[in-house]
Amino acid sequence: MDGPVNMRVSTASSAAAHTADCAIFAFSEGELRVLLVRRSVEPFAGSWLLPGGAMSQEDTLEETARRVLLELVGVQDISLTQVGTFSDPGRHPVRRVVTTCYYALVRPENHTPTPRGHLSDAAWYRLDDVPPLGFDHDELLRAAHHQLIQHLRERPMVFDLLPERFTLTEAQQLYEGILRERLDRRNFRRKMLSYDFLIETDEKRAGVQGGPLLYRIDSAALRRAEKR
Repeated sequence: MDGPVNMRVSTASSAAAHTADCAIFAFSEGELRVLLVRRSVEPFAGSWLLPGGAMSQEDTLEETARRVLLELVGVQDISLTQVGTFSDPGRHPVRRVVTTCYYALVRPENHTPTPRGHLSDAAWYRLDDVPPLGFDHDELLRAAHHQLIQHLRERPMVFDLLPERFTLTEAQQLYEGILRERLDRRNFRRKMLSYDFLIETDEKRAGVQGGPLLYRIDSAALRRAEKR
């Protein structure tokens, strides 16, 4: 009978490379989009992927995610949320690679991706137009999108995408565009008005029938709400 498996980490332990992959979502022209990059080297040369790369000995996982976004596509200064870790032994054809996926939701006009290194292209894709992705990045994207939707239902996280002054209708349209479903107007307004970071202004939207009230965000109160 085989003896117990040695669970201690030692020099004889199985080694695996660790990477960070990032699903960077953006909302533009009424639709949710994701940043994809095109790989120019094997394996999966010519395939579209989520931007990502290997962790160095000096980096934490989040530092790796931020470094590869900056070095590969020039994207920086974004808030990253961890999705999960993916460790299927066959997920990389060259060697054992474990990856941790992150997601972010940004304004695309603030982040113009520029492909560098082993990438030949970078572009914002509508979710409905995403081609088959290399490695297991289809699975990573599905997991990241699912978590984005779950978090959007649970916490305030899209207000940075709205103009400085906005109507509740504009906020609802943003939520509906990301969730891809219609929301009950009365319930949505009740939820929005319960937030202490939502400040009613004395202004109204010019040129719109009825002149709906404009709201603004108390940034400090919003940051506190995001941490709850």
